[in-house]
Parts: sequence; C-alpha cells; structure tokens
Amino acid sequence: MVKIIGTTPSRTRRLNDEELFALWRATDRMKYPLGPLYRMLLLTGLRLNEAARVSWPEVYGDHIVIAAERMKGKNGKAREHLVPLSSTALGLIASLPRYRGAPFLFSLSAGKRPLAMTNEIKRNLDRRMLRTLKAMARRRARERGDDPHSVELEEWHTHDLRRVLRSGLSALRIPHNVAEAVLAHARPGIVGVYDVHTYQDEKREALEAWAQRLKSIVEPVPDNVVPLRARR
Repeated sequence: MVKIIGTTPSRTRRLNDEELFALWRATDRMKYPLGPLYRMLLLTGLRLNEAARVSWPEVYGDHIVIAAERMKGKNGKAREHLVPLSSTALGLIASLPRYRGAPFLFSLSAGKRPLAMTNEIKRNLDRRMLRTLKAMARRRARERGDDPHSVELEEWHTHDLRRVLRSGLSALRIPHNVAEAVLAHARPGIVGVYDVHTYQDEKREALEAWAQRLKSIVEPVPDNVVPLRARR
C-alpha cells in the first residue's frame, strides 16, 4: 500500500462553456434516469448520492427537503437541506416517470431502488461529450481552419459539477453566504452556531439565475438571429 505524505491537493477542475454544452447535449441523448440525473446535479449542486436517492416524499412542490441523515456532515452536525427548484428543474422533475408505490425519482427498477452510478455510465457520458466537442471543432475548422483532431476531453469527476455551479454563482455575483448555502456548506465557527437562517428565498433566486445562465450556454441564440425590439 502506498502511503501519501501530506495533504491531498484540492481539485480545481471545472467544465468550460463548450464542455457544458457538450454535457447537456449528451444527457439529452441518454435515456432516463441517467441524463435527467446529471442535469439535476448541474441545476441544484447536490452531491451525487443526495440527488440519486431523492424520493417523491422529499419533493414539496417547488422545492426538495433532504433530511439531515442524508446529508454530509461529521459528529452529528449535518443539517436538513432545503433545495429550491428553478423553473428548469421543475420541468425536469415533471418529466420523470412516477410509479405507484415506488419512492425514488431516479431508478432503473421502476422507482423501487435508487439509481446506482457506475464507472461505465460516466465513461459513456464522456464518450458522448467528446463526440459533440469534436463535431463543434469540425464546424470551427470549416469556418476558421482549426484542427478538429486535437480535441480532447480533460478528465473530470461528477463532483466537479458542484464547482461549476459554485463558480457560476460567483460570476453572477451571488453573495458568498447564499452561494455556500446552495451547496449546503456548513457555516464556519460562531456564525454556524447562531445563523440558522435557511436562505430559502435567496437560494431560489440564485438557482433561478444559474438556470438562466446555463440555458444561455446550452441553448445559445444563433448568430444570425436578431432580437426584436418590444413594441411601445
């Protein structure tokens, strides 16, 4: 066994806009529950197991409430997590099949058991993303002479989608405390003891802003479309 000396370097990988476009395109071609789950991760910032194990009793109309025992935390400090759903996330949930008497939203067993992600599922997603990236490169090659053969997809982990969302919230100038609450990060020190505000409304606004930003990336307006001015 190899013993690692010192601290493990923090990951900094996050998908760029082209990779997000490729991810969204790939998940559109992946059958339920795989594609919808990846999209839910990107829209909510939930950890993989938190999202994969979401059950219908946890869905309260326009938000999800995950009990403390399902959240990450040490020494009993995990807290219940309220996840407001953007309009895009609401549409995604509305599109999911619902089986009578079966609790789970994302399942390969008609809702009886939660989806268990495998390395092969992730590899399949990577292959689909790379095909899209190469197709985009071929288009650029026709327009600008870029080399489509040099396109690669740098290794990324599913957990990196949380970094994508968190960085996106900063770019949207969402206040730090709200962005951290979206990811259910524990508030440090004395703040975490006294500040028990759930930030429900603030998180809703942040996630809706992120969903709209994401839409502008994955559904870009064609260059030849000119927005019409509103009539006065």
